Amino acid sequence: MPLARCFLILLAIFAVLPLLGAGDAQAQRIQWYVEVIEDPLSPRPILEARILTRDGYRFRLMRMKDNSIWGQFSLPRSSQAMLTPDHLPIYRVDEHDPVDLEELKALEVGTEPTLYKVAGRDVQFIIWGDAREGFIPPILRQMMLGETIHVTYFTLLGERQSAEITLNRANQAIAQFLRVRPLNPEKDSVEDQTLSFSLIARRFTELCDDMRFSGSESDYTACRNTFYTCSEAPDQTAESFKQCLGFDPAMLEAREEPPAADAQSTSGGTRSN
Repeated sequence: MPLARCFLILLAIFAVLPLLGAGDAQAQRIQWYVEVIEDPLSPRPILEARILTRDGYRFRLMRMKDNSIWGQFSLPRSSQAMLTPDHLPIYRVDEHDPVDLEELKALEVGTEPTLYKVAGRDVQFIIWGDAREGFIPPILRQMMLGETIHVTYFTLLGERQSAEITLNRANQAIAQFLRVRPLNPEKDSVEDQTLSFSLIARRFTELCDDMRFSGSESDYTACRNTFYTCSEAPDQTAESFKQCLGFDPAMLEAREEPPAADAQSTSGGTRSN
């Protein structure tokens, strides 16, 4: 091979290497970060955890003045699509249970939505009602220890689309946003606490719904009010959540199962006293 040709090949290789390195550096910059916002009415700045993906999708966590934590999902600014309020997005962290924002509509008590807001390419939604400092809501624990948020969203034209939000450095950013220590992936787990909260909440709301159709409207309202009060209590654990509700899903499941003695009598004939 002529020397001049070898020289040209080497020049091409050296020209490409910096571009490859720049691509790696850009990929590393796609990560969660904390935005510090000055509040003229408070000496303490407002913190938000945010990310902008390579495809232009945005996800944002913010704390409201009532200590509720909200999320915001945004389509790319270059997108011509608009989100529809008729079908809210669904999101899940890794392989955990999905969060269907449509369920927020069932919790509304008035004609105007107060738990979510859709405006063009953005949707804002409540994540936790009252998150005092030091408390990590279950879904945020999932994010801090997870890898990807999978979002399914619906447009005004009836299209169903999907987006993926990386959770690169979400542990550190969300911890700073909540003013807590980052979680230890080797020691901390989301499974027990999250599944317990999810199971308790789901079974209790099912119980309330049964009252709505088989009991009185006042019983249903009292049941839902109890749920709201307990779910918004600060520093809530799964055990204290059960105590606040006065409800244990395990006891409900035990009542639904046939007694062991009855099962034996069915399979083995009648018993004599």
